[in-house]
Amino acid sequence: MDFLIFNELSYPFENKYEANTGIKTFIKTFAAASQLGLNHLRLHKNIGKNLYNLELAPGYYVSHWLHTQTFKHKHAVEDDELNDDLRERLKEILTSSPMITDNEPIEKETNDRSTFEIFIQHGKGELKKAEGLGAAFLLDTIALSFLSIDFWNTQKIKQLKHYFIEEDGSDVINFVEVRHASRPGHMEYHAEWLEKKKRESLKASRDLWERREEFFPHLVLCGIVEQQLTTNVGIRSKYFNQIIERLKRLDAFAKDWTTGSFSDKELKRYGLNVSGESEQTMLRYGRERRFRLPQGGKEFFEKHIKTGDLRFHFYPDEENHRIYVGYIGPHLRTVTD
Repeated sequence: MDFLIFNELSYPFENKYEANTGIKTFIKTFAAASQLGLNHLRLHKNIGKNLYNLELAPGYYVSHWLHTQTFKHKHAVEDDELNDDLRERLKEILTSSPMITDNEPIEKETNDRSTFEIFIQHGKGELKKAEGLGAAFLLDTIALSFLSIDFWNTQKIKQLKHYFIEEDGSDVINFVEVRHASRPGHMEYHAEWLEKKKRESLKASRDLWERREEFFPHLVLCGIVEQQLTTNVGIRSKYFNQIIERLKRLDAFAKDWTTGSFSDKELKRYGLNVSGESEQTMLRYGRERRFRLPQGGKEFFEKHIKTGDLRFHFYPDEENHRIYVGYIGPHLRTVTD
């Protein structure tokens, strides 16, 4: 897990002066999150793929703040150099949409059966649908807000109402809480929790390697997979559960593959889309895809399956009808990078 979920209920501000202060606090909070390994921000589908068109206050957009001269008023003294740095930091924030992707099928299915609501205690108070806070809860990450009202000045959002429809059609209502941040100090509060999650993820990675023959009896994990799973930080990825799910599907294919040549098309019956590499990529970067087999010798692990922002490369041995997985990690270089 290396991402935050943007809380779409935390804007707009009442006016552009409050927005000007608020966006700087927001950027500093994201910077604090990045130092803890959360360097990606997922946005609501209605916002789009970046924050530039977000209306921070009536008639005042993020793009205005980015591209206009610093304004001054009697209640604030602007530091031009600091503002320039913050503008650059905003441009560097990695964003994406939707908040829950197809690579998270369990969470996506749960979200499709769910409705989340929060009563915002501000002014007369108002009950609002809370999709961002709900996604953060389901994905077990932190929701990031603008500090537009005091209600968002908290490390945890409590009393988030979760309506859920069970498979039998019955409905369940629970009140849950979500980890949350709207200023840098809030991220300090979550630091210990994040470190614990990292340790648990590393333990899970090591357990996966130690029990690989039990979990995937028809696959051979080799190459640098042991190193990727058991050293340093292991696979600390938001897609760890999906990696296991994809490997189980590949294992099911390997169990059934007893005759004939390997077929990418056949793997689609197991819910897997396999890609190969272009000739140009293999000529230039093929050595990055060459891994050692347990019995000795090396092969090109050109075939790969995408899992979120990770890839795992495998080699289908057509003579012995075995599947070797030699790499699980970030996508390797291609000629189009």
